[in-house]
Amino acid sequence: MKAQKLLLWLNAGLGAVLALTPFILFPVCAELRPDGTPMKCWYSGIFITVMGVLTVGFSLMALWGKLPAVFALLSAAAALMCWLVPNGIVTIAGETWACGLCADPNHACRAVTSPALAVIVPLAVLVSVFFLVLRFVQPDANKKRTR
Repeated sequence: MKAQKLLLWLNAGLGAVLALTPFILFPVCAELRPDGTPMKCWYSGIFITVMGVLTVGFSLMALWGKLPAVFALLSAAAALMCWLVPNGIVTIAGETWACGLCADPNHACRAVTSPALAVIVPLAVLVSVFFLVLRFVQPDANKKRTR
């Protein structure tokens, strides 16, 4: 049980790092497009921040709430979306905006933010998956003993 709680706290910490990554730790591009609107990576940064906050929330709900396996799975999915959306594997766009990364490999989103996400996202997903495996392998640790 201690290992499971430790994994959930670790995942919450990784979610906080994800939330801080695009604008504080490893910032995305700050330039604007010629028409004065933010570039795609700015919207990806907002998306990553929201998914990082959701990762923290789902991890804490798994820690203190019911259905911890479901919330751990949602936490892993939120973290994974932080990689899929900016890289264009899953498209999120509106009429005048879209999530993604700049085409120029020298821009901050490609040179700084993307490599950081390539480390943080797999760690967060693996921690959630390891929690799920541990939860199903040790089912007796999940039940309170009555005597």
